[in-house]
Amino acid sequence: MKETESESSLTAAAIPRRRVIKLSSVKELRGCITEQTHTGLQEMLQNHSFVGCVNPQWALIQHQTKLYLLNTTKLSQELFYQILIYDFGNFGVLRLSTPAPLYDLAMLALESEESGWTEEDGPREGLAEYIVDFLKKKAEMLEDYFSMEIDQDGNLTGLPLLLDNYIPALEGLPMFVLRLATEVNWDNEKECFESFSRECSQLYSIRKQYILEEPAELQAEELGSSGTSWKWTVEHVVFKAFRTLLVPPKRFTEDGSILQIANLPDLYKVFERC
Repeated sequence: MKETESESSLTAAAIPRRRVIKLSSVKELRGCITEQTHTGLQEMLQNHSFVGCVNPQWALIQHQTKLYLLNTTKLSQELFYQILIYDFGNFGVLRLSTPAPLYDLAMLALESEESGWTEEDGPREGLAEYIVDFLKKKAEMLEDYFSMEIDQDGNLTGLPLLLDNYIPALEGLPMFVLRLATEVNWDNEKECFESFSRECSQLYSIRKQYILEEPAELQAEELGSSGTSWKWTVEHVVFKAFRTLLVPPKRFTEDGSILQIANLPDLYKVFERC
């Protein structure tokens, strides 16, 4: 995530930075991102032309004469992870219009198959109460470093503002709350910041299961009128951020996140033969 002198005083959400973070754990996490940079992919993302969305999970871009298929879910998750690490301690707040009780969110998660809950784990109600008490104890740290706000009554009242004009799908909140209690390593500072940021970036990523795809006849109307459909957000907010903020890791060349699917000169030759 490169920064010019004029940009270095702002976060990814155009919020003025309040402080310089000197924690060695955060510096090490930033260093890991830099070490894993694939400069070729970075140049491609910085200079790509957006072609269109296949669905919420996949999108097409062109770079020079090549056409690529990108996993929007994986790339957006990495983008938000990097924002959480680079803008650590300097986020604005997305304040919920209605406070969300952590107990209710935890119960919703435990009642879903995704949680993997079984009767051997104990009553859901007891687990939900434990999660509320546990996260309330972490509230001060979460607010200070990540602008995640939890009030004294155990309500979630605010989330970090990671990117201007972007709001995550709040349908993912129940599992997010559950996984904060079960998947974050709270005992080691560096691992805590990394695992929390991974869980938070998953909440913020573009995920197909939380997006209702519009019928074709409604897409043009929605894009033209409100400009806030998921396709508009993907193209004008998320992929715009890929250009300037995302430092693509080397693993993207190996895990199927970025696939070259065509070389345009070769396609032209096919058309000529036809």
